[in-house]
Amino acid sequence: MEPLQEDEQVLVQDSAKSEFFGKGTLYLTTRRMVFEVASGGLLSRSSETKIDQPVGAIRSFGATGRKYLMVHFEGNMEPTTLLVDNPEKWETAIRTVKVMSGEA
Repeated sequence: MEPLQEDEQVLVQDSAKSEFFGKGTLYLTTRRMVFEVASGGLLSRSSETKIDQPVGAIRSFGATGRKYLMVHFEGNMEPTTLLVDNPEKWETAIRTVKVMSGEA
Protein backbone atom coordinates (compact mmCIF):
# COMPACT_ATOMS: atom_id res chain seq x y z
CA MET A 1 0.00 0.00 0.00
CA GLU A 2 1.17 3.51 -0.73
CA PRO A 3 2.52 5.32 2.32
CA LEU A 4 -0.17 6.85 4.47
CA GLN A 5 -0.62 10.60 4.47
CA GLU A 6 0.33 12.46 7.61
CA ASP A 7 -3.16 12.47 9.13
CA GLU A 8 -4.28 9.11 7.65
CA GLN A 9 -4.71 5.98 9.78
CA VAL A 10 -5.62 2.38 8.97
CA LEU A 11 -8.96 1.64 10.67
CA VAL A 12 -9.50 -1.96 9.56
CA GLN A 13 -7.43 -4.47 7.66
CA ASP A 14 -8.43 -8.04 6.75
CA SER A 15 -7.77 -10.79 4.29
CA ALA A 16 -10.26 -10.60 1.46
CA LYS A 17 -11.02 -12.29 -1.81
CA SER A 18 -12.46 -10.94 -5.02
CA GLU A 19 -13.64 -13.22 -7.82
CA PHE A 20 -12.24 -10.67 -10.23
CA PHE A 21 -8.89 -9.80 -8.58
CA GLY A 22 -8.11 -12.86 -6.43
CA LYS A 23 -6.93 -13.03 -2.81
CA GLY A 24 -5.40 -10.10 -1.03
CA THR A 25 -5.65 -7.64 1.81
CA LEU A 26 -8.41 -5.07 2.18
CA TYR A 27 -7.68 -1.84 4.05
CA LEU A 28 -9.94 0.97 5.16
CA THR A 29 -8.15 4.12 6.24
CA THR A 30 -9.52 7.43 7.42
CA ARG A 31 -9.30 8.58 3.78
CA ARG A 32 -9.59 5.62 1.37
CA MET A 33 -10.31 1.96 0.70
CA VAL A 34 -7.44 -0.10 -0.72
CA PHE A 35 -7.35 -3.71 -1.92
CA GLU A 36 -3.94 -5.23 -2.61
CA VAL A 37 -3.31 -8.60 -4.18
CA ALA A 38 -0.09 -10.52 -3.55
CA SER A 39 1.64 -11.72 -6.69
CA GLY A 40 4.82 -13.54 -7.59
CA GLY A 41 6.45 -16.57 -6.03
CA LEU A 42 7.86 -17.22 -2.60
CA LEU A 43 11.11 -15.33 -3.20
CA SER A 44 9.79 -12.59 -5.45
CA ARG A 45 6.57 -11.75 -3.63
CA SER A 46 5.17 -8.33 -4.35
CA SER A 47 1.77 -6.75 -4.11
CA GLU A 48 -0.34 -5.00 -6.67
CA THR A 49 -2.96 -2.42 -5.76
CA LYS A 50 -6.25 -3.31 -7.44
CA ILE A 51 -8.51 -0.81 -5.66
CA ASP A 52 -7.47 2.56 -4.24
CA GLN A 53 -10.50 4.78 -3.91
CA PRO A 54 -11.17 7.78 -1.67
CA VAL A 55 -13.94 7.32 0.88
CA GLY A 56 -15.93 9.98 -0.97
CA ALA A 57 -16.08 7.72 -4.05
CA ILE A 58 -18.04 5.05 -2.14
CA ARG A 59 -21.62 5.53 -3.33
CA SER A 60 -23.21 2.54 -1.59
CA PHE A 61 -22.06 -0.41 0.50
CA GLY A 62 -23.41 -3.21 2.63
CA ALA A 63 -23.02 -6.72 3.93
CA THR A 64 -24.76 -9.27 1.72
CA GLY A 65 -25.04 -12.81 2.95
CA ARG A 66 -22.75 -14.08 5.68
CA LYS A 67 -19.37 -13.34 4.13
CA TYR A 68 -19.83 -10.74 1.39
CA LEU A 69 -19.20 -7.01 1.41
CA MET A 70 -20.56 -5.12 -1.58
CA VAL A 71 -19.08 -1.69 -2.36
CA HIS A 72 -20.21 0.49 -5.25
CA PHE A 73 -17.64 3.11 -6.24
CA GLU A 74 -18.48 6.25 -8.18
CA GLY A 75 -17.80 5.77 -11.89
CA ASN A 76 -18.03 1.94 -11.81
CA MET A 77 -20.94 0.27 -13.53
CA GLU A 78 -21.00 -2.74 -11.21
CA PRO A 79 -20.50 -2.95 -7.46
CA THR A 80 -17.36 -4.67 -6.22
CA THR A 81 -18.06 -7.80 -4.17
CA LEU A 82 -15.44 -8.89 -1.65
CA LEU A 83 -15.41 -12.03 0.47
CA VAL A 84 -14.41 -11.06 4.04
CA ASP A 85 -14.76 -12.75 7.43
CA ASN A 86 -16.88 -10.05 9.04
CA PRO A 87 -18.73 -7.90 6.47
CA GLU A 88 -20.83 -6.23 9.20
CA LYS A 89 -17.63 -4.90 10.82
CA TRP A 90 -16.62 -3.40 7.46
CA GLU A 91 -20.07 -1.94 6.90
CA THR A 92 -19.91 -0.21 10.31
CA ALA A 93 -16.35 1.02 9.69
CA ILE A 94 -17.23 2.48 6.27
CA ARG A 95 -20.30 4.21 7.71
CA THR A 96 -18.18 5.63 10.55
CA VAL A 97 -15.41 6.94 8.27
CA LYS A 98 -17.98 8.51 5.91
CA VAL A 99 -19.56 10.34 8.87
CA MET A 100 -16.12 11.42 10.17
CA SER A 101 -15.17 12.79 6.74
CA GLY A 102 -18.52 14.53 6.24
CA GLU A 103 -19.44 12.26 3.32
CA ALA A 104 -22.45 10.59 4.93
